[in-house]
Amino acid sequence: MTPDPQPVATAPGSEPVTVAGAPASGTPTSGAPTSGAPTSIDSRELARHVGAIFVAEPALVVGADLVRDFATMTGADHWMHVDQERARASPLGRATVQGLLTLSLGAELERRALAVRASDAVFYGFDRVRFPAPMFVADPLGLHVEILAVEELAGAVQARLRHTFTSVGPRPVCVSEQNIRYIH
Repeated sequence: MTPDPQPVATAPGSEPVTVAGAPASGTPTSGAPTSGAPTSIDSRELARHVGAIFVAEPALVVGADLVRDFATMTGADHWMHVDQERARASPLGRATVQGLLTLSLGAELERRALAVRASDAVFYGFDRVRFPAPMFVADPLGLHVEILAVEELAGAVQARLRHTFTSVGPRPVCVSEQNIRYIH
């Protein structure tokens, strides 16, 4: 039985971002996507998992209120995001989620896929971000996290992760590479 969607995050006066679907169980294997509760890995063991892919479940459904709130906070208020009626008449036929909102939801989705046990984690930056396909308002947003490389440092490791954001179409809606430093 699939549980009712649970609120994940809300902004004052907005509808919640809701969860779609129920988590499944699974264990990550090298190169093959798996899903379930977040996989927990000690930062000292991270290098052993290079090439592994972890799937965030459940997916997020990004509602129009969150898109409008993000537009208000950031100024990313192009009509294609916030004017549902005008967007229906556009070549895409629907309103789209801002790329930077999609990218920022990676933090929440990654927590559903992978938990690296460390005394601290520091976001070190992005190497590459692309938006190959549109993300539409009210569609599910999923994430595959792949460990691309791990560099050993004194008292820490720096991991390069690829986030592949998925939705209903065949192409990803965002692909990013980021670096995170995990302090042992």
